[in-house]
Order: sequence, then structure tokens, then C-alpha cells
Amino acid sequence: MYVYPFNIRDGSVNYSFYSVFNALLLILFIVDLVMSFALILNFISNTGKTKIFIYIGSIISAGITGGIVTGTLGGTNKFKINEIELAYSNLPPDFNGFRILQISDIHLGNINDQDKLIKKAIKLIENADHDILVFTGDLVNNFYYETEEYLNLFRELTSCCPSYSILGNHDYGDYTYWKSDTDKKSNFDAIISAHETMGFKLLRNENRVIKNKNDSIFIVGVENWGHPPFPQYADLDKALEGITAGSFTVLLTHDPAHWESCIENKKDIELTLSGHTHGLQWGIKIAGIPFSLAWLTRKYWGGLYSSYNSHLYVNTGLGTIGLPWRIDMPPEITLITLKRVEVD
Repeated sequence: MYVYPFNIRDGSVNYSFYSVFNALLLILFIVDLVMSFALILNFISNTGKTKIFIYIGSIISAGITGGIVTGTLGGTNKFKINEIELAYSNLPPDFNGFRILQISDIHLGNINDQDKLIKKAIKLIENADHDILVFTGDLVNNFYYETEEYLNLFRELTSCCPSYSILGNHDYGDYTYWKSDTDKKSNFDAIISAHETMGFKLLRNENRVIKNKNDSIFIVGVENWGHPPFPQYADLDKALEGITAGSFTVLLTHDPAHWESCIENKKDIELTLSGHTHGLQWGIKIAGIPFSLAWLTRKYWGGLYSSYNSHLYVNTGLGTIGLPWRIDMPPEITLITLKRVEVD
């Protein structure tokens, strides 16, 4: 149902055209679906009360359309900061109270007024007290030039503290046609360079030690890993090389499917941070519990999950892809505070 650009486009062409077109397609599809259902009910009931079913179908269609329009016009700029605390018995004492700020899935170039949205996000992030910043992938949709307008803005964002990033599935340029492998590699190399210019320390199957006073922890970043058709470039064993046994470890991996398949039962990775899902960019709350249809396709789609002494947090992203809305699934900034607990 969705329409994507298959050819390399001029940098002045924005993804908003494709996003809006996809949104209109989906609205028309939903309206037709609801109205068809109403007409089927009328046919089955055989009461002749056609208007009743048509009125009901029209009201439902209007409600759905209204929700989509609201999500398109306002849902993408209502940022939400989710604060959580995670307790560990093996957290080094000097890291008690250490705060990690996570952002994910920015998808530069996808919508209009991106400059305004990025500035709003930067202001919120700057006002949030944190010790390091991590970005868990999908900086762009496909092309390096989507970063060009925002290099200095991100320098401002990363200047306040150590900042680390990884690549997401969209950062490899796999979703467009390239005239040659050389063109694709040049685009990829430019995206890598953009991370560095923005002030991120890009982790590609590698780790860094983070020191605080007399103690240290490790931050690990891997390349994208996902179930087919998503690529599997991650090399976790390589990324963990040199980390001493018993060290507290934070892993950045874009797709939470990686945690489910390869990491969930590993006891040497205490915290994994992911993104990718966007929470399908819409959700509802049932009895106060967030829910999204993303649950139908993946077990871990948003929020906090635990397995033994290991935690996974899935950030539902700042940007959008495919469709230009966020319906009760606001752009997310996550602030994680690490706490040390004593064990008797």
C-alpha cells in the first residue's frame, strides 16, 4: 500500500510528498473498509434500514480520519520524556545515579519543519540532566544529504557530554536504487562522516570504556541486526572484545529483535538500548497500559523489558517513516538513571 521513491532524488525533494501520499492512501483505504463493512451489515440484516448502517459507518470513518489528521498535524511535535530507574547489584559505586539519555530513529529529511522539531528536541535534551547521550540508529532515510542542514544543530546537542551512536537499517542506503556500488559506498561513507561531524562517537561492532572517578563501565555498539529482510551486519563477539569479565555493560543495538534472538539470556550484558519499531507510530492505552499493533509483529516493540538481571529498553523514536503521523505515540526522549543496590 505504501509508496516509496525508488530512484536517487535531488536533495531538494523532501520525503513529505511520499509521506502525505501514503497517508491519503491509508485514509481512503480505512474509509472504504468501514463503509464496506456497514453495507455488508445492511445486506445481512435485510431490514431496509440502510441509512442507519451508513450513518454508523460514516461516524466511525470520520472518527478514524479525525484521529489520523490530528496525529499528522500535531502528533509529531509533542515530545515526551520518559524517565526510568534501573537497579543493579553489580553497578560500580561511582556510577550510582549515572544518567543515560537515549534518542533514536530521527529520520532526517522525512518531514517539513524538521529544523524546528530538532531545535525543540535539543532544548528538551539540554534541560535534562544527563551524563552521556546515546543515539540508537536511523539518522537518515537513505541519503547522506539529508544530514547537511543539521550538522551544526547536532554539534550543539552533543557538545554538552560524551555522545555515542550506532547505525540503523536505514543508514546503509539499502532501500533505494543505486547506479553503482561506488555510489552506494560514497553515500554510506558520507553518512559515517556525518555522525562524526555531529559529534557522535560512532560504534561499529566495538566498545568504549566510560570512566567516572575510580570506576568504569563499558558501552558497546553493534551494526544493524534484524530478522530478514532486515540486514544482519552486527558482530557481537567482536564488539565485546577486550571487556573484562564482570564489567557492567551497556549495549546499543538498533533492532530489539537482536536482543530477543541473541542477547536476552546473556548475563554479561546488563542493559540493552534499541529503537527501530516506532511503536508503529500509533497506540492506545488499555487500562493504563500502552498498546500498539506492533505487538502483533514483534514481542518487544516499546518500553522496558526484563530477563533475569538484564534489561532492554525500546525507544519509539523521534521521527517518522512511511506515514507522517504519530497517533498517541509521541516522539520519545528516554532518560535512564542507573542505581546501585546492595545485596546482603
